[in-house]
Amino acid sequence: MGERRIAHLLTWELGLAFVLISSGAQVGVSQAQNVYFLPEFALSPQGSFLEDTTGEQFLTFRYDDQASRTTRSDEDRDSGWDAWGTWSDCSRTCGGGASYSLRRCLNGGNCEGRNIRYRTCSNRDCPPESGDFRAQQCSAHNDVKYQGHAHEWLPVTDDGAAPCALRCQARGTSLVVELAPKVLDGTRCKSDSLDMCISGICQEVGCDRQLGSSTREDDCGVCAGDGSTCRVVRGQSLSHVSPDEPVKTVIEVPQGSRSMRITAKGPDAIILESHTLQGRREEHSFNAPGQYVIENTTVEFQRGSDRQTSRAHGPLTADFIFKVKYVSARDTLVQFMFYQPIRYQWRETDFFPCTVTCGGGYQLNSAECTDIRHSRVLPDHHCRSFPENKKPKPRLKECSMDPCPESDGFKEVMPYDHFQPLPRWEHNPWTLCSVSCGGGVQDRSVVCVEEDVHGLISPVEEWKCAYSPRPEVRQNCNTYDCPQWVAMEWSQCTVTCGRGLRYRVVLCIDHSGQHTGGCNAGLKPHIKEDCLVPVACFKPREKLPVEAKLPWLKQAHELEEPQAASEEPTFIPGPWSPCSATCGRGVQRRAVKCRVLLTFSQTEVDLPDEECGAEVPPSERACSLRPCGGGNPALQPPLPGPPHHQGEQRYDWEYGDFTACSASCASGSQEAVVRCEDRERREQVDDGLCERSSRPPAMTRICNPDPCPPRWEFTPWTRCSATCGVGIQTRSVFCTRLQSQDPGDTVSVPDGQCWEFKPPVLRPCNQVDCPPSWHPEQWQECSHSCGGGTQSRKVHCKQLLSNGGLGKVADESCGRGARPAAHRPCARTDCPPQLAGGEWSKCSVSCGTGVQRREPACRRMSATGQLVILTREACAGLIPPPLVRSCRVNACTKHKKEHKPKPPQILSLQRVYIQTRQEKRVHLTIGGRAYLLPKTSVVVRCPVRRFPKPSLRWEKDGRALPGPASKRLGVTKSGSLKIHGLQASDIGVYRCVAGPVADTFVLKLIGNDNRLIEPPEGRGGPKAGREGRGRGRGAGWPNWT
Repeated sequence: MGERRIAHLLTWELGLAFVLISSGAQVGVSQAQNVYFLPEFALSPQGSFLEDTTGEQFLTFRYDDQASRTTRSDEDRDSGWDAWGTWSDCSRTCGGGASYSLRRCLNGGNCEGRNIRYRTCSNRDCPPESGDFRAQQCSAHNDVKYQGHAHEWLPVTDDGAAPCALRCQARGTSLVVELAPKVLDGTRCKSDSLDMCISGICQEVGCDRQLGSSTREDDCGVCAGDGSTCRVVRGQSLSHVSPDEPVKTVIEVPQGSRSMRITAKGPDAIILESHTLQGRREEHSFNAPGQYVIENTTVEFQRGSDRQTSRAHGPLTADFIFKVKYVSARDTLVQFMFYQPIRYQWRETDFFPCTVTCGGGYQLNSAECTDIRHSRVLPDHHCRSFPENKKPKPRLKECSMDPCPESDGFKEVMPYDHFQPLPRWEHNPWTLCSVSCGGGVQDRSVVCVEEDVHGLISPVEEWKCAYSPRPEVRQNCNTYDCPQWVAMEWSQCTVTCGRGLRYRVVLCIDHSGQHTGGCNAGLKPHIKEDCLVPVACFKPREKLPVEAKLPWLKQAHELEEPQAASEEPTFIPGPWSPCSATCGRGVQRRAVKCRVLLTFSQTEVDLPDEECGAEVPPSERACSLRPCGGGNPALQPPLPGPPHHQGEQRYDWEYGDFTACSASCASGSQEAVVRCEDRERREQVDDGLCERSSRPPAMTRICNPDPCPPRWEFTPWTRCSATCGVGIQTRSVFCTRLQSQDPGDTVSVPDGQCWEFKPPVLRPCNQVDCPPSWHPEQWQECSHSCGGGTQSRKVHCKQLLSNGGLGKVADESCGRGARPAAHRPCARTDCPPQLAGGEWSKCSVSCGTGVQRREPACRRMSATGQLVILTREACAGLIPPPLVRSCRVNACTKHKKEHKPKPPQILSLQRVYIQTRQEKRVHLTIGGRAYLLPKTSVVVRCPVRRFPKPSLRWEKDGRALPGPASKRLGVTKSGSLKIHGLQASDIGVYRCVAGPVADTFVLKLIGNDNRLIEPPEGRGGPKAGREGRGRGRGAGWPNWT
């Protein structure tokens, strides 16, 4: 088989050599001749087998060393294939090449599948001076004449039709020739892609340089990144250059930026200035379109009629500063876009030292904030200033897995195993919030602790806990706004002209919109202020028509109903007093006052007479109840009697003018005045002189039919919202228009149509101090998250004052009311199950150093705070606490020699070992179990104290094993069990017996299908395993498997 592999390797090398040799031969017009290539292949994804130890029946493994996979698998054996050979040398030394592996068909050529497979190799970048790989293959044909002429061949790249054919173009001509049907393996399919040609087929290659991978770089150039290490910079700017200031800087593109595109629209010239970290500065101008190499960065420049564009894929190796140079008066618009790297980024460190030197431990790594521009480590706060820059989580791995060397005495420090708890973060409760409102902070202390094998907890360095997020040590609290004074709208001015007062309601409102206390009384806004109505406080006297001043109309006005004050200052007459004489002429008097209605308080107040301005109604008038006997007839009113002239009635009813309109708008009515008239003197006389039977009927007419102007209508005030302190009353105010004299015939109109000040919609009420009462604060955080805890709060005796403030008073002032509770239970839910240790047993020795053991107990804290014992299944999957610890009692007295000899002691290790790769020999220790690969040799030690090792006995499944005479399976002189070339018959439970004590070791084998191999029928079995652990030291240990 080895000779066959060598032959295949020679065939590959000769084939490659022949490609280069044949390129020197004469080639045809269409293709080269006499060129040999390896057969085509079909790629199979090389999956990664992950470790899964959740079940014994399905165990899979990760093989890190591909070269070790040379054994023939059962699948290959069934399909007739031999095992894969070793990988060949890489086709390239840099830049990404291909390597192959061959296998042999053992069924005479009837095997399904390919006999060759490929993988990428030499993925490091080539030095810049090495040149392009495709160009090297074209230049190999320079010395071969084509159609009688020698040419210098240049590669034709990005050929979509045949990307893996060697197509070359003769320099200085348009001649393009396919010099070979296939390029060499590892040649890029396209110049801007990692995809490579293998056996003439373009194969996808991801940024991770793996065949068949679709992984791509993000905009920041990170393979499989999430774009968090850079940010896009996009914008535009006008140059505004002039002859006085001919050059201006437009944009600075820092080193490391990618996908740069600068576009200038206008006549001005673009200048690029490069700055390197070494301090070198150079200025570059683009005179013609093309590609320019500036500080090892290729910049592509394009020029149009009125457009200049500069592009660079990046990353830039220097700072690029773009400037605009004045050419003409028209401004140039510069548009730019690039991806700028975040200068301060997290970089993972190497792993810290292992926690132990032997016996199995762990080690962690961390992340440092690095200035990528200068490659130096900075404090973490530089990286935390970018929200998208997330610190990677530390990684944890095992280390120092070799067994510790044996010693004659008992080992005080037990090795770590998978039962050992990892370091963890512990934190104290939060402190009280720094403020009661408006946003405060709470602090707590956080420390990294570690629990040793003895159950003792001690603080350790913080890097040991870095594999998990560090709990926050400060958090915001009471972020709601503090109570604030809220001022309502001002009322109308108390006067309609000149100076007056206006009022408003000012309340203390909390964050939920409720009226409360606690506002600073010194900051309370004022509730009243002066106001000025820009209206002169006098009115021109209204000139009534002549007919309106007739005595009958004046009499009608005097007989009107009592008037009410309005918002305009008006003379309001009072009722007439009784006549001063019971007969004859007398006098009646009344009070006339200038009054106004205050809209804010809906009360009437008296004003000086000069504020009304209009004519003052008479305050006296003559009266005559009846004539007195013997009086002067000239001074008495005429008495009813017969007509003055014979045959003609002297007094008769006549229609006079109409009364004033009953309404100023919305269709009022007017009534004709009927009066008794003296026909001789054409004067109005007392109605009693006319015959009542002949009085004409009433006559009315419609007046002022136009709709009324809009006015404010409002509902009654609601009940006060509080009985003390400061309450609020509200009402609804509408702007309405009256259509007719029917009160219900109104329509609502927008508020803007009402010209008068809008009446207030709320007002304060019950502005008196409240009696003291208890005011509790908010509850603090519960002391436990489950299993019953307590919450506490502060309770104060406070009094809500009439000014809206909340004052603290003595607790005795609130003695009548029941004080709210300052504590209450919380977290009344069951806690999740917890695997804890039970009571420790007594020390195994009466003096000196011994051990203590305990059984794991599955329990949980109930909602009432009681511990409830659960079944073992409820804690499945939980990590138990340490079950063994050392103990010390009084030192043993050396002079006492009369004591019973101590029994032997087997120093076992309770471990699970899984073999993940083929090894010649594995060394294990009694007390655990192992999953091994067939054909592996194993040595199982049985360390013992106070017992001769040559006298150790070994049993398998309850039957004694042969002594050291057996070649494949037996016991060494030191008492160790050795098995050469594990087979299925070796599966079982092995028991090391040291006099009265014993311990067991379980051995199982893993098949090629990642399943456990079943033992031969009639051998081993679970029953034997359980019986083997039923005696000796292992009897007290739980069976965790």
